Amino acid sequence: MYLIPNIDEIKKKRKAKGLSKCKLSIEAGLGNQALSRIERQETKKIHPLRAKEIARVLECNVNDIFKEE
Repeated sequence: MYLIPNIDEIKKKRKAKGLSKCKLSIEAGLGNQALSRIERQETKKIHPLRAKEIARVLECNVNDIFKEE
């Protein structure tokens, strides 16, 4: 089961934390362009473990920024 990103919420939380897309990607243990691809909607579905790491860096719950398929 993959998760679908809520791009508006991810952007809002990322900007509130003062993180660039690259910085968030790296802190979440992803490739440095991962968040750019997500925010451009090139990556439509995210593995739950990756979503969990993004949420951890943004200090929120996974379901605040992702929804189930």
